Amino acid sequence: MRGRTVRRSALALGAGALVLPFLAAPAGGAPAAARVTLAGTQPAWAQPARATGDLSSSKSVAFSVVLPLRDAAGAERLAQAVSTPGRAQYRHYVSAAQFDARFAPSSGTVHAVTDFLKAQGFTVSAVAQGNRWVEAAGSAAKVNRAFGTQLKNYTWKGRQLRAPSKAVSVPSSISSSIAGVTGLDTGALLRRPLGKRVAGAPAPQSKPSAAPAPSQCSQFFGQHSQTVPAAYSGQTQYPTYGCGYTPNQLQGAYGVKSAISKGRDGHGVTVAITDAYASPTMKADANTYSGLTGIPQFAAGQYSQKVFQPFGMQKECGGEAGWNGEETLDVEAVHGMAAGANVLYVGAKDCDQGLDQALNYIVQNHSADLISNSWGNNGEDVPAAELAKEHSIFVQSAAEGIGMYFSSGDSGDELANVGSTQPDYPASDPTVTAVGGTSLGVGAADNYLFETGWGTALDRVTTDFTGYQEPLPGSFSGGAGGGTSTLWKQPAYQQGVVKPSLSRKFGGKAMRVVPDVATVADPYTGFLVGQTSGGKFGTYAIGGTSVACPVFAGIQALASQGLSSPLGFANPTLYGLAGTKAFRDVLPTRTPTGITNPTGSYLVTLDRDSSLQTGLKYDDVTGNGSPNGTRFLNAESGN
Repeated sequence: MRGRTVRRSALALGAGALVLPFLAAPAGGAPAAARVTLAGTQPAWAQPARATGDLSSSKSVAFSVVLPLRDAAGAERLAQAVSTPGRAQYRHYVSAAQFDARFAPSSGTVHAVTDFLKAQGFTVSAVAQGNRWVEAAGSAAKVNRAFGTQLKNYTWKGRQLRAPSKAVSVPSSISSSIAGVTGLDTGALLRRPLGKRVAGAPAPQSKPSAAPAPSQCSQFFGQHSQTVPAAYSGQTQYPTYGCGYTPNQLQGAYGVKSAISKGRDGHGVTVAITDAYASPTMKADANTYSGLTGIPQFAAGQYSQKVFQPFGMQKECGGEAGWNGEETLDVEAVHGMAAGANVLYVGAKDCDQGLDQALNYIVQNHSADLISNSWGNNGEDVPAAELAKEHSIFVQSAAEGIGMYFSSGDSGDELANVGSTQPDYPASDPTVTAVGGTSLGVGAADNYLFETGWGTALDRVTTDFTGYQEPLPGSFSGGAGGGTSTLWKQPAYQQGVVKPSLSRKFGGKAMRVVPDVATVADPYTGFLVGQTSGGKFGTYAIGGTSVACPVFAGIQALASQGLSSPLGFANPTLYGLAGTKAFRDVLPTRTPTGITNPTGSYLVTLDRDSSLQTGLKYDDVTGNGSPNGTRFLNAESGN
C-alpha cells in the first residue's frame, strides 16, 4: 500500500470533475506571466527541520510529466452514460482507439512537453500509451532549474527521502500542456500489497502447565474449539481460527456452486490482475493448488502474463519476495471462483509509477473485461498529479466497459496510520468498485452460516491463563478499510442509498463513501493459498481485502459470462440493486462473537472495525453487502 503524508487539496473532486484544478496561482517572487505553480508537489513532511542537505546536483532523477486529457469533462460524461442503466448509451462502449481519438492528449501537447524537456537538457525515455505522460530523466541540477525548486534529502519516520523543498513550477507558456509532475518525491507513491495473516504466537508462557491442551485450526467454522478464560456472558469455549477456506467452500457459501456446475464458470471472460513484479512459480503454484483443492487446472492458453522489466525499487517496495504471496493469492482466488475465466497477470516493474503503467497497458490494449487490484495507498494523501493520471485511466476503463476493482484496505478508518479518518485511495475514486471485507462462517457442508463486517479486536490471555491482558475486547488488530472521502464528491449512484450521516460526515457537501460491496477478508476466517517458497510448495491461510477483491472479481466473471456487452463499471448497476435480495445485508453481531487460536493464548472479537460500523442496509465496512448467489448473478446480468 502506498504511504505518504502530504497536504491534501481542499477541493472536493466529483465524478463529473475530471478536469482537476491543479494549477494554482504562482508563488511570490516571479512575475505571474512567467511561471505557474503546480499545487501538491511539495509533501507536508518536507520541512526545513527534517532536511539533511541538498540532493547532489549530479544525481540522476527520473520523473514523469502528466498530460491533461482533452475535453476531460466530456470523457467523464461518456463514462457515466455507458455505465448507468436507463441511459441511452448504456453499455454502448467505445474502443481504446475511439477514446484516445476524442480525449487523449494530442500529439501537439506531447511535442510541446518533450521539446521543453529536451531544451532543459533532459533525456526523454518514453511516452505512455494514449499520450498520458512523458517519462524523462536528468540531473538534480537540471530538475531544480527547469521546475523552479530545490531537491533536498529529508529524514522522515526513519526513512531517507527526497522531495522538492518548494512547490514545482513551470513556464506559463507550457503550463496548459502539463497536469503535474510525479516522481520527484520518493515518498509519494510507495504501495504495498494488502494480504494479512493471523496473529503470531505469543512469547512462551511463564506457567505452561496452566495452558489448555493444544487444539488445531478449523477446516470449517466451529469444527474445533479451545478453552480460554471466561469472556462474554461467561463463555469459555470458542472456535479456533480457520485453516483457510478453499474455493469450493467459498463457492458454496456465496451460493454460486450450482451455477458453476451448470457451466457458468466465467468462460469467455478475461480477468486481469495487477501487482508489482511477478512470482516465477505463479502458474505452476496455481495448478498445483487447483489439483489439491478440486478446482480445474488452467487449460492451455487460459493463463497469460505481461511483465514489465527491469524490476526496480526493490528496497522501497519490499522486494519481489514481498509481493509474491499477494500475486499468488490473487491468481488462485480469481481462478478458484471462476475456473473457466481467462486470467491475465500484469506485473509492474515497481510499486510506484510502474503500477500506473500496468493499468494503462490493460486499458489501452483492452486486454481484459475486468481488473482486480489488491494494493493501494494509506489514506488519500496522494499528489494531485497522480490523482489526475490514475483517474483518467479509470475513466477510460469505464468508457471501454472494463470493470475496475480495488481492495478497500486492511487498517479500518486509517486513523492510526495517517492521523485522521479516511478511506484508502484508489478505492475511494468514484470510478472504481471498492471491495470491503467480512468475517465469514462456512459450515461443514460448504454452507453459509453467518457473515459480519471484518474488524477484529485481539486480547491476549495472561501468562497464568486466568484472565486477559486488557479489558475485553482488547485492541484493534485489523479491519476492512472504508469511510467518507475527503477528496471526491458523492457520485450519483450513491444518492438515496448512502445515509447522510456517512456522506456528510465532515459537514458540507455529500462525499463519496467506501466501500461498495464486500466478501470474505478476515484472516481468522481466511482463504487457503498454495505457494512455492524456498523451493518447496506449501499452503497457508491469509486474509485482508486482498482476498475480498479477487474473490468478488471472480464472482463478477461468472455474472459477465455470455453477456452481449460487458458489465463494465458496475457501481451504478450494483447500487440499483441495493436493498434487494441480490445482496445479503451484512449486519452487526447481536452478541459478541469470538475466535481463538489453537493454544488459547488470545481471543479475537469480531465486528470491531475501528470507528467504522456495520449496520442496516449500506454501511462503511461492507457497502451494500455481499453477493447472494444466483440471485446476485442473475440480477446483475439482467437475466
